[in-house]
Amino acid sequence: MKLGFVKRCPICGEGPLFRGYLKVHAHCPHCGEENGRHRVDDAASYFTVLLVGHLVLAPILLIEPLWLMPLWQSLAIVLPVMIGVTLVALPHIKGAVLGALSAVGSSGSA
Repeated sequence: MKLGFVKRCPICGEGPLFRGYLKVHAHCPHCGEENGRHRVDDAASYFTVLLVGHLVLAPILLIEPLWLMPLWQSLAIVLPVMIGVTLVALPHIKGAVLGALSAVGSSGSA
């Protein structure tokens, strides 16, 4: 999972895992591992929303009653932070899920 989290091939740790923002290399350019066989589907999105909700939204909801500011100012701060954290975290979490699937040897299909 650690190698996937840093967006490297979960088998060799040398080749890049992604060829775009979220597009997985079908085969590792370094070792030839078939990383495209693992289907992450919505798991990475689910874990990203769960993480962002707990790490970003929960503290904001706790701070909001203590810090008086208009709603538009709160949203002007909160929405870009949540979008930024989500977009940064998503490829790392997808890589970690792919690493976990590689570790158990699951093909992800039923």
